[in-house]
Amino acid sequence: MKRISLFFLILILIMLLIFYLRLFLQQKDFMNKAKHSNDSIKAITYYERVILSYIPFSPYSREAVNGILEKCKKTGDDEQKLYCYETLRSALYQVRSFYQPYREEIKKLEPLIAELKTYEMIQWKYNNLSEKDYQRLYNYNIEIMQYDSSPSVFWSMVSVLSLFAWICSVCFIILKGLKTPINKRYLLWGLTGFILFFSLWIIGLYNA
Repeated sequence: MKRISLFFLILILIMLLIFYLRLFLQQKDFMNKAKHSNDSIKAITYYERVILSYIPFSPYSREAVNGILEKCKKTGDDEQKLYCYETLRSALYQVRSFYQPYREEIKKLEPLIAELKTYEMIQWKYNNLSEKDYQRLYNYNIEIMQYDSSPSVFWSMVSVLSLFAWICSVCFIILKGLKTPINKRYLLWGLTGFILFFSLWIIGLYNA
């Protein structure tokens, strides 16, 4: 049994390592394309893909964030600058898991985006707005961006763990409870575990 467990543990580690290397090489490829692209929009898209392929401890993720910021600063057009900052912010939020990478960068981006959006709203000819409305609109934009609609970390963890637990309960029922002859004690334990963890999984999903 120990040998089987060790085998599966090594197998999982190897698969994780292969998956990590694949993403690392993918990031490297996108970085090269971004650096050699003469088109700013294409370069930003490649930098965005590097960020979306985020893996911990990879230097390419930070390099891609800096690459997009550099492109944002260079552009003189407010519309493109807004697109640039929003692309970066969106990409960073998309790689959030149980923690948020580059949280400080997001905090720096939000006032810049709010400012650009506010001026865009004022300058739009169909809006009857002026500079007097700036602060009200800015507060409105920053409030929307800083609204935290992320799922509960606690209930997300409960959902994941209870999912794993009820799957294990089913395996336990099949492997131990449904032997010939049927082991009623294991079957009862398995069913109890399944009902308990399945219910917890549903509650976790609802509250997350």
